[in-house]
Amino acid sequence: MASTTTARSASALPWGALGLLAVLIFAWGGNYTWISLALHDVGPWTFTAVRYVGAAIVVGMALAVRGGPAHIMPVRGERMGLAAIGMLQGAALTILLTLSLQWIESTHTILLMYTNPLWALLWSVLLLGERFSFASVAGIALGLLGMAILTNPLAMPWNAVTIPGVIYALVATIAWALGSVLYRRTKWESTFWQQVFWQLAVSGIAVAIPAIMLEWHHPIRLTPQLIVNTIYNILVPTALAFWCWSQALTRIRASTASQILLLSPVFGIVQSHFVLGEPLTPAVLASAACVIAGACLTFWRPAAAAR
Repeated sequence: MASTTTARSASALPWGALGLLAVLIFAWGGNYTWISLALHDVGPWTFTAVRYVGAAIVVGMALAVRGGPAHIMPVRGERMGLAAIGMLQGAALTILLTLSLQWIESTHTILLMYTNPLWALLWSVLLLGERFSFASVAGIALGLLGMAILTNPLAMPWNAVTIPGVIYALVATIAWALGSVLYRRTKWESTFWQQVFWQLAVSGIAVAIPAIMLEWHHPIRLTPQLIVNTIYNILVPTALAFWCWSQALTRIRASTASQILLLSPVFGIVQSHFVLGEPLTPAVLASAACVIAGACLTFWRPAAAAR
């Protein structure tokens, strides 16, 4: 009976993670549209800094109301580790991707950013000693093929002008993958919301510095659209999304979680088609098919092994 219960809980575990990742696909993938609208009224650095700092304030206030001011901070011995992970997954990712956009188009930045499953797999092997089946590796490769179909890397001129942008984007996604694997490697005592608060606070401070330096004189138009967009970004794609990502990493491998997130840009393009009227091409549908097939391939062998 105990073994049956264990088997059932093990088989149910990925579905919980998939639910969390579905929220992330909606929150992060759909946010490409809302960020595009927000940047009509505010600079990119300022908007990102407000997102992180605002989300940290909201989470911190919720923790204080729930358990008092002493309940806000994570366990003392975990603060440095969480700060480093927050920098890798938050500030470093955001800053480097923003820099890459000065050299290469956003579609190619997305392609390089979503090579994350490959780097997460490599970091998992090096740091966690995890082993991967042929089906898992093939599934990741199929997902990356979907990203290539979506963004067409052959259309980018690979020369001295674009190489800095490529390097920035690759370092960003490698940092994101490293942060994900380091988070998964540690058994944390702090609550998930304490972890989220600390990572957001550290990232917010790190992004606020270039925002002040680069956009001090940048005009900000406080339109109703910007206000609603900012509140949404603070609550959903930042605070809630960080919590969902942390939860998902405790349930499935970082490389698998990253692979599922390959659907984020596909969802974003589909949403932009309906909200902004941007074209929806057959390449988007082919990309989605590759990503979904790759994800199914990744989960196929563990399910078979469980039987």
